[in-house]
Amino acid sequence: MKKYFRNIDKVLNQRSPNEIREIALLLVVIISIADYIVGYEISTSLFFLIPIALATWYGTYRQGVFFALLSAVIWYTIDTVFTPHPYVHPLIPFWNTSVRLGLFLISTQFLTLLKSQSNIEKNLSRTDSLTGVMNARGFAETAEKMFELASRHGRPTCLAYIDLDDFKQVNDRRGHSEGNKVLQTVGEILLKSVRRTEVAGRLGGDEFAIALPETNESGAQAVFNKLRINLAQAMQENNWPVGFSIGVISFDLPPANFDEAVRLADALMYQVKKNGKNNIFFEHYPPDRKDPAASRI
Repeated sequence: MKKYFRNIDKVLNQRSPNEIREIALLLVVIISIADYIVGYEISTSLFFLIPIALATWYGTYRQGVFFALLSAVIWYTIDTVFTPHPYVHPLIPFWNTSVRLGLFLISTQFLTLLKSQSNIEKNLSRTDSLTGVMNARGFAETAEKMFELASRHGRPTCLAYIDLDDFKQVNDRRGHSEGNKVLQTVGEILLKSVRRTEVAGRLGGDEFAIALPETNESGAQAVFNKLRINLAQAMQENNWPVGFSIGVISFDLPPANFDEAVRLADALMYQVKKNGKNNIFFEHYPPDRKDPAASRI
């Protein structure tokens, strides 16, 4: 059962706010029809919490409030217009509607607070404490979603694998505290270089990665050539004998398996290592246009 709900959660997390709104609206329609069919003797108002919760958790707070109001209005309309029945006082329907609306809005607020706290804890568990970028797990989860969306909509995506050259010399000669400063500086530069829709991560040790959505080959070259310059300047300013071997793959259509994309970028980075290190190679995927050597800097 847990696996079933995890799969549902994974699918819904991949949907856009507009898609979530459409799903929630469909559920409201289904529940409304059921409420009309069963009549006033059986209350179905509690089931309206399902689309409200869906819209709040996987969409936005405003969507949750909208569906709370919509559900309350629909329930009142069905109860008083389509399936009318006598009340001992004419204000009772308004009271009942107000109580249900209050329950819906309280549920929306509670779920919003719970979602916020959950996101904070999730971000902490996925963040590398030393560098501030995502850890390997967080990067893989976020980038995989990015690649799935790109594959679904046929959009270009870019993945870079970055390895620090001669980083071991800093640790051996100046100590691990100095090595940590190098990693922290790299993390700071990567965070400044990526936008909110992009993701940077530390895969382990002195290896990092960056994933960029909606980025073609020319865009990738502009971003990573500038990043390489910024990294080199920071190393020079701190007198750290560290270079950067970078492999950048531009995907017209990402492979179905994200691990394959990482493998390709990793393999390209090792080509940089074999060809003298401290350089950046670019490749296009699928490799159907030109020799990758033409994209080497």
